Amino acid sequence: MSHKVISSIIALLFLVLIQSFGGVFRFLLPVMALYTLGFLAYNYWYLKKNNVLNNWSLIRPVLFIFSMIGLFFVVPDGFLKGLFLIFSVVVIYFLEIGLLVVSEQVVFLETLVSYFALSLLIFGWNFYLLPKSTFTLLFLGAITFLITRASFDYVPQSDQKKIFWAALITFCILEVSWALVFLPFHFTALAAILFNVFYVLWIVVYYYLFHNLNRQKISFHLIFSSILIILIILSTPWKA
Repeated sequence: MSHKVISSIIALLFLVLIQSFGGVFRFLLPVMALYTLGFLAYNYWYLKKNNVLNNWSLIRPVLFIFSMIGLFFVVPDGFLKGLFLIFSVVVIYFLEIGLLVVSEQVVFLETLVSYFALSLLIFGWNFYLLPKSTFTLLFLGAITFLITRASFDYVPQSDQKKIFWAALITFCILEVSWALVFLPFHFTALAAILFNVFYVLWIVVYYYLFHNLNRQKISFHLIFSSILIILIILSTPWKA
C-alpha cells in the first residue's frame, strides 16, 4: 500500500473518529490516544524505512495532531467546526505526504498552526478548568520549547545552538505569558496576543540561524504583529 493511500486513510480516520466520539469526552480521549499511537508507530516505521528517522521528525507531526484534537474542543459547534474538520483533514493529509520533504512552507505551516492551536487550548483550559496560572505556564513552556526545537530540526546549526535558541524563546514566552494570565481578556484574545509574540521571536531567530536576517525583516514582522496586538486589545471586551 502506497504512502499516499495510507496518508489519506490517516486523515479520513481522524475525521471519522472525531465525528463518531466527539460528543462523549470519556470515549473520545482514549480513542484519540490510540489513534495518535498508531499515527506515531506508522511514522516511525516509514521514517526508519527511508533512513531519515530522528526524534524531532517524529515529535513535530504528533504535536500537530495534538493541536488538531485540542482545537476540536475549542471551536464552536456549527459552521466553524465543520470548516475546522475539513481544514484538519486536508492539512493532515498533505503534511503526512510531505513527511520526507524538507520544506520551509511545511515547517511554517506546522509550527504556526500547532502553536496557535495549542496556546488557544491551554488558555481555554485555564479559562474553564485550570484557574491555577502555574499549570498554564508549565504547559505553555513545554509546548513552546518542543514546537520551537522541532521547527529548528533542519536548520544547519549545531544541536547546542538549536536548544539554546529554543530555550531563550521559551523563557521570553513565559515572561509574556505570566503577564497575560492577569489580563481580564477572553482566552481567545490571550492566545492571539501570545501567538503574535511567539511569531516575532520565532521568525527572527529562524532567519538569524539561516544567516538571512536584516533590519527590514525585523521591522516588518515587529510592526505587523504590534498592530495586530493593539487591534486585539482595543477590540476585546474586558471580563468583569
